Amino acid sequence: MINPDRIGHVVLKVRDLARARQFYSEVLGLEVMFEMPGMAFLASHRRDHHEIGLMEVGPDAEAPKGPQVGLAHVAFRLGDEAELIRAYRELKEREVPIAFTVHHGITKSVYFLDPDGNQLEVYCDVPPAQRPTMAKDYMGMEGLDFASGDPSLADVIKQMRIGPFRQA
Repeated sequence: MINPDRIGHVVLKVRDLARARQFYSEVLGLEVMFEMPGMAFLASHRRDHHEIGLMEVGPDAEAPKGPQVGLAHVAFRLGDEAELIRAYRELKEREVPIAFTVHHGITKSVYFLDPDGNQLEVYCDVPPAQRPTMAKDYMGMEGLDFASGDPSLADVIKQMRIGPFRQA
């Protein structure tokens, strides 16, 4: 059995490398560690040689689609809820599309889209003593109090008519 230490990096396909590099460095604060024609490698706090790779696939590449096999999102952990609130405000100020917000139980999360429609998440862990009482700590679907103008995960699921809301 292979027993990895952790996930090392994720490579995302983008239409325009310069635009994507600018988004990931200016909005998410990732640093460009290395660049070559058609690819850029970025890391948070210079911790690794890269955590995100961006691979340019050209302006005519198809956008990600909803129900298909493949990557759903990439998540970036923040230190606490105060950082999450600051991140949310920054995304709103920069007019980054918010997909939804959710209090999962174990985390509080803001899901948003990069310029190519790749879904990303910023989240903070909820300390065990502050977790809501629910049958399963992962199952929360309600939105975040500080993001009342954006949809919750429950709203998105209802709109898509999937899972328990299929017949709604």
